[in-house]
Amino acid sequence: MHSGAQQQTFPSTMRIRPAVPADAAEIWAIHTRAIRHGCATHYPPGDLAAWTARATPATCADAIATRYVVIAETAAGRIAGFAQLHPQEGAIEAVYVDPDSARHGIGRALVGALEADARARGLPGLVVEASLNSVPFYGALGYAHECWSQHPLGAGHGIACAVMSKRLGAPS
Repeated sequence: MHSGAQQQTFPSTMRIRPAVPADAAEIWAIHTRAIRHGCATHYPPGDLAAWTARATPATCADAIATRYVVIAETAAGRIAGFAQLHPQEGAIEAVYVDPDSARHGIGRALVGALEADARARGLPGLVVEASLNSVPFYGALGYAHECWSQHPLGAGHGIACAVMSKRLGAPS
């Protein structure tokens, strides 16, 4: 997840597309790198290890099959980031950008794709459990802080997070 909230322009050489099962291993790798790189200043090593251990290529493939998952892909076909929406719950479950591609508007574009899908489904709003490092990012996108929470990771670990929400307008 992003650690900042600067307005950036999405690279014209990238595109957002729905994830397919063949993307699962690369999504898993980005998930792991983004947590280790972007969250280390906010969470202890044991929590980071528990967080990254929850995902595998198989769990990423399952998410692709059961959630709305989009990726940002370079012209060369490399995945630079991904985002995941649980449409039935109106919850953003993941937004991760590869650290090598961070700060270029990719996270903003991914959230925009989730919001567009949610609007098309008629959802009135979205909620996210934002990691501490991503609170400014979501705030810059219009998400309001609702409360503090603890996101369980298993094995006795959990991370502090901010529950944030945003009301969506009607589809355009």
